[in-house]
Amino acid sequence: MRITAQQDAERAKYVVIGAQQEKKTIITRAKGEAQSAELIGTAVKRNPGFMKLRRIDAARDIADVVAHSGNKVYLNADSLLLNLLGDADEKFEKSIEHEQPQKKGWFK
Repeated sequence: MRITAQQDAERAKYVVIGAQQEKKTIITRAKGEAQSAELIGTAVKRNPGFMKLRRIDAARDIADVVAHSGNKVYLNADSLLLNLLGDADEKFEKSIEHEQPQKKGWFK
């Protein structure tokens, strides 16, 4: 009986250590995701073209998945986010321009 109790105590100790490590992992991942979101937000404010690049990357990923799929898929360009020349980007850029202070002088 005594050996079983010791084994149970050791097992419980390792479960607690594992839970503590998992907690640290979750916290680290959350901090990384928060920092990533902050950096993306900063990049979007500084350069509205960043969103165009992200859309192109997403379209490329979607097209790659569809191309390697054994299924036949019929989608229009809007479904694949390939409407890269649409007015959504222009509206977004205009909204960003209104938020940023206008530069004065010949640096416009």
